[in-house]
Amino acid sequence: MGSSDAVPKKLDASAAHSLNLEKKTYIDNESDFRFYFNEDQMAVEKLREGISKFAADAVTLKDILKAKIEA
Repeated sequence: MGSSDAVPKKLDASAAHSLNLEKKTYIDNESDFRFYFNEDQMAVEKLREGISKFAADAVTLKDILKAKIEA
């Protein structure tokens, strides 16, 4: 904590643009999307976490609105 060491730059947008990466699209291929998505454990977990937190926030918002309406 409180370090003044230099932080090396690891990511560079201009260098990324120069890479010849294959672009993928799943617009018309839901089965491939679901397969590759489910192969990515972090994507699955983060989506689950996001949906869970969104649902919890919806309950909180509902409680806040209910309290304001009843006041």
